[in-house]
Order: sequence, then C-alpha cells, then structure tokens
Amino acid sequence: MKRFTTLLASSALAGVTALTSTAQAESLRFAVGFPSASANVDAAKAYAKAVADYSGGDLEIKIYELSLLNLAEMSGGLKQGIADVGYLLTPYFPAEYPNINMAAELSMLLALNDPTGNEGLAYAGAMSEYIMLHCDDCVAELKQQNQVFTGGGASPQYGLLCTTPVTTAADLKGKRLRAGGAQWARWAKHFEASPVSLPGNEIFEALNQGVVDCTIQSAAELSGLGLMDAVSDITMSVPGGVFGGSGPANINQKVWQDLDADQRKALLHAGTVMSANAAVLYRDYGERDLKAAEQRGAKRHEASEALIAASRDFVRQDAKNIVQYYEEKHQVRDAAGKIEVMRPLVKKWLELTADIDSTEALADLYWQEVQSKVDVDRYGL
Repeated sequence: MKRFTTLLASSALAGVTALTSTAQAESLRFAVGFPSASANVDAAKAYAKAVADYSGGDLEIKIYELSLLNLAEMSGGLKQGIADVGYLLTPYFPAEYPNINMAAELSMLLALNDPTGNEGLAYAGAMSEYIMLHCDDCVAELKQQNQVFTGGGASPQYGLLCTTPVTTAADLKGKRLRAGGAQWARWAKHFEASPVSLPGNEIFEALNQGVVDCTIQSAAELSGLGLMDAVSDITMSVPGGVFGGSGPANINQKVWQDLDADQRKALLHAGTVMSANAAVLYRDYGERDLKAAEQRGAKRHEASEALIAASRDFVRQDAKNIVQYYEEKHQVRDAAGKIEVMRPLVKKWLELTADIDSTEALADLYWQEVQSKVDVDRYGL
C-alpha cells in the first residue's frame, strides 16, 4: 500500500512538473500572410516544430495564416509588435529596406550560370550569408523597423508563363509582360516588351482576357496563383532569377532582446529550417505544377540560344543600372562595392546547393555556413 501511494505521489509530481514546463513555454505569434495551402504555411509548421525542439520546449509558435497580418501589413505589424514573428517580403517596402532589396534584385546573376534546378535554395543561402555576415547596413535597416533577420527565403527560378509561344527576342517584341520586380521590368523593356504591374490575384484574369501575354513568375505560381487554366505556353529558361527579398521568419526586436542567448540561438537554428522548407517546397511544387500543366495541354518551350545569350548580356550590364538607381533613389552607400560582395556568394551557393535533395541537408548547410557563425550575444541587440 505504501509503495502504491509513493507511485501515485511520483506520478502526480511528474504531472505537475509537465504542466509547469508547458506553462513556462513562451508562445510567439507567427504571422505568415499566405493561405493555408501554400508552401509557406507548410514551411511554417516545420519551423514551429523546430523552435520547440531547439528551445527544449521553452518557446512555442502559434501560426496565423491570414488572420493577423497580410503581406502588405507585415513590416509595420512586426515593428509595432502585433506579431512576434513574421514572413516579410521586403520588395513590398522599397523605402524601408533598400540595401536588402538591392541584393534581392541581383538574383538574375543566377542566369549567368548553368541551371541546377536549385536556384532558389542557392539564393536563400546567399541572401542569408550576405545580410547576416557581410551587410551591416542591412542589419541596421532591419533594426530601424524593430526587426531581427533569422534567415532568407527564395522562390524557384522565374520564367515566362504565357498564352502564346515565346522562344526568341522577336517573339518578345511588343509583348505585354506582367513583371513582379524592377529587374524583370527592365529585362522586358530591353527586349522591347512592355512591363505591366499587377497584383497577384489579378494575373489570371489579365492572361485570360489578353491584358497581358505572359507573366514572369516561378512555375509554383501555376497553382499558387491559380494560373493553370490561363497558361498555354511555358518558357522557363528566360529571364531567370528568383524572388529573393524574403525574411520568412523575422523576429520583433524587442521580443528577441527579451530572450536569453540559448533561446536566440534556438530561433536562429529554427530559421534554417524555415528557409530550407520554404525553398525546397517551392522548388518541388514548381516541378509538380509544370508536369500538371503539361498534362492539361500546356506546351513547354526552350528559349533559343541567341535569346539566352542576349539575356545574359543584359544581366551583366544591368548591375550598373542597379547601382545608379539605389545610390540616387535610396542613398545606398557604396552600392557597387556591395554588389561585388554579393557576386561570389551567388556562385558559392550555386555550387553548395547543386546536389542538395532534402530539407534536412539544406537546413544543416545553412546552419554550418551562416547561422552558426552569428554571435547571439551581439546580433540584434
């Protein structure tokens, strides 16, 4: 009887300990700003598990898909503490993040290399390394917005999703191309096409009604933006580049500063999981969507060698335009020097990620090359 009573007491004590541990876990609100069926939300779920694991249960993540902040509200919402963690797209806020956006616009440097299929994985790594280890001005502009960057994100390679075949420079002439970034708008103009700015939710109707002939997007947006039934012709070999202006797990700075060093390290480590899952899922969804589009009758095309060569010539020259724009419009200091820091990082990460085939391997690579080198006793404080 005494032994039974002792066992009951031990069980009760274990239960109280477990409840106390759970009660002490600090819950962080994560505003994702994407719908539940997206790669981004799937990545956020992996991130939430990683935060709990790496923090030993000290921290937990509550995911808000579209209910807390949308993408246009994300920067201000994070700054004000409406969310503790947020999926930030910096090109939505050109005045606030000029140094980061300049680096993101350089993604077309990827097109100067042979395709690997892992361009998004590479650029997420290059952006993480650049911002966290090489760009004090990037960290400073995040600090101005009360944020701490814990890892980069990037889409798969951008191509042409069209309603008519496009394989040559002559095919591009006069076409109306929806361009979701300044670099792709300049590319369109260079080939005598007309860039069109449209919100993502208006692209389907614009293609259907002939308002635009193509949209410059990653293949993952065939499902992500519901474009499958509007696209009949696909050319992914141009213009290239990725959407790289992402902070998929930015932390409110006040929240960051209130954590201890081990908790900050846990969030950095979990940031690699968020970056890796977002990049790999985007890549895999893109490959899936290309196959689905072909099964529904869309035709895949390869750009002519002449168009690819001309497109690469444009990319080489466009760096000068980027320097001029960011120095004059946004007063970015030594833009040319910063671009020269970014160039070798792009090449390095293309090589590092060329054979990566799992989120676990990619997260480990990001951790070893970038986040493990960040001093959590100084970074973001």
